[in-house]
Amino acid sequence: MLTMMKHPIMKKTLSLLIPVLLFVTTLFAGSNPEEEAALNSLILSSTKELSDYHKTKNKSAVLRHFHEKMVIDFTYISISGKVRTERIDFNEMAAHLEEIAHNKMGSTHDVEIMRTFVTGDIGVVSFTEDYEMKYGNEVLNKGSQLVTATAKKFGHEWKIIRMTVVEVENEKIKGTCLCELYSGEGTTGNYIAKTTAPGGKSYNSEMMHFSFRKEDRVKTIVKMEDTTYLWENSFAIWTTNHNGDKEKQVGQAASEAEVIKHLIGIEFKDHCTELVLRK
Repeated sequence: MLTMMKHPIMKKTLSLLIPVLLFVTTLFAGSNPEEEAALNSLILSSTKELSDYHKTKNKSAVLRHFHEKMVIDFTYISISGKVRTERIDFNEMAAHLEEIAHNKMGSTHDVEIMRTFVTGDIGVVSFTEDYEMKYGNEVLNKGSQLVTATAKKFGHEWKIIRMTVVEVENEKIKGTCLCELYSGEGTTGNYIAKTTAPGGKSYNSEMMHFSFRKEDRVKTIVKMEDTTYLWENSFAIWTTNHNGDKEKQVGQAASEAEVIKHLIGIEFKDHCTELVLRK
């Protein structure tokens, strides 16, 4: 009867398995629960400091977790399916923190550590992070990140030296909107505005008709679908009552395109942080 070692196929299979078994054995033999706990603490601390940054503005509290020669590779996949990649270093991260210190942007994080291992003075942590991006108290978008962080122990202290981040945007509640403006003459009005805005799991587009009719040297009647506004002296925009009299000033504009942009901004205020007009 043939033994396993004499069977050519089994011999080849075993020769392939030996390096894998040796790697796994080495990996678990190098397991150090105390250092793994320290690494996990590093990750949880760094993500919390970053999450709290919009409140604390404490840049050093964030950066102290990273080595000065660290590199972060980002892959960002938006709700529309666009993929963007970026690499930043320590100085660029510090500059970014300085840049966002004065706005109202903030985020919340829910971190789950999946795997941690240590070999010598190098450690690797894989974790997921669900987040919400906010402006003030308003949620703009939601998403998830899959992160692999590599850290090195310098003396008695762990520092992150490299991170690979894949971020997937799951929901876009509010963000930059695009208004495409088409002019023409016809029964539908002087202009057609196509507005594309975040709609949660996708972007939604809506067509709206606008017409401008000059009543006299001062007043221009503006119709947005079935709603009537008064544009006065090519400046003030007013709502009107059922008699056509002005009621409340809702904005200012110097041109018809600006009037449309302003009224679209009001109509989509729950979806747009910024409105880009394209003619």
